[in-house]
Amino acid sequence: MKYSPDFRPKLRAIDIIPFNWQGKEAFLLRDPLAYSENPLVVPKEMAPLLIALDGQHSLRDIQVMLTRSLGRLVMLEEIEDFLATLEKNLFLETEFFTKKRQELEKDFSQSKVRPSSHAGHAYPLKPDELKTFLNQILNLWPKRPNYNPRIIIAPHIDFRAGAQTFAAAYQGLSWPKGARVIVLGTGHFLETPVSLAYKDFETPLGLVKYDREFVAELSKKIDEDLRGHEWAHKSEHSIDFQVVFLKHLLGEFSLVPILVASPQGHRNFFKKLAESLRDLLDEKTYLVVGVDFCHLGLRYGDPTPAGENEKQKAREFDFNLLQKVLTFDADRIYEMLAKDDYYKVCGFGPLYLLSLIFSGEKLSGKILHQEAVDFGEGSIVSLAAAAFFD
Repeated sequence: MKYSPDFRPKLRAIDIIPFNWQGKEAFLLRDPLAYSENPLVVPKEMAPLLIALDGQHSLRDIQVMLTRSLGRLVMLEEIEDFLATLEKNLFLETEFFTKKRQELEKDFSQSKVRPSSHAGHAYPLKPDELKTFLNQILNLWPKRPNYNPRIIIAPHIDFRAGAQTFAAAYQGLSWPKGARVIVLGTGHFLETPVSLAYKDFETPLGLVKYDREFVAELSKKIDEDLRGHEWAHKSEHSIDFQVVFLKHLLGEFSLVPILVASPQGHRNFFKKLAESLRDLLDEKTYLVVGVDFCHLGLRYGDPTPAGENEKQKAREFDFNLLQKVLTFDADRIYEMLAKDDYYKVCGFGPLYLLSLIFSGEKLSGKILHQEAVDFGEGSIVSLAAAAFFD
């Protein structure tokens, strides 16, 4: 690929993860939206180049910056070769990426099944190994008979990191065979307010079919196609993790998988969607909300590490937030989270939508477990499990 010296390259919004590569400091470039499935290792010395890929600097600007940074003359050809590698791996915002994105999204849209993209990584791929893995998590919580809540709030963090909270949410779940489960998951990279996947979900334990009749009725009631940025489902884990637990515990059930982004700027749409969902609820419909809470520390852009003091602050913030959630106080939830810059709660949209759906309902809500766990150097994530009963 040939570039003009005046070309102003721009890096996509990708993960740039510091790590040690063969004894040397480096960065791992990874696409959270999975347009590129090939992580790329970049030497630490190339950090100035990555920073310069903001769409504002030409190749000549970058050449000058790198020459100063590295203390040697950097040829344009070196920069072009590096950019060609980035572009080939779909890390640059270019016409090539745009065309590939359209092709990939079209193929995914036409597919009837959402692949199990986290099997073999976040949890075992082999069915027997996965069952053992999930049972080990569930056994962290005392067994309880007749656990039949209408709504569950569960985490979506790595299974191992959040094992205790996953166990608190799911141990003993006994929803009836053939239940319909609406799963509201955080859309971490969602480009539309919501996205409902019109797809069955593949798991190592078998296929989970989405509820076609319910989805068709919902789309008719709200008078629009709710797929939105459906591609975001491909690599998103917030629903995936819940579906794996549900398949293990329930066997047969139908799924309504909805990713939810921030409601800011979209409150009227959220209210319309909540009203439409509320009208379709019946005695066979249950909800799972897959959210994490506070994110503090170096990994999340804070200038200082997070420790025990931050864990305590996070738990207190979560407790206050959960009091609003338990009473479905949508306005107070919105007010609390819309102005939050410090705690960075990863669940604003799903919690707000849940509270709109059940506004005025007299369900009995209960916090089952709260914790804050270490997650990366100098960083913590807070978690909670809760349940609502008729």
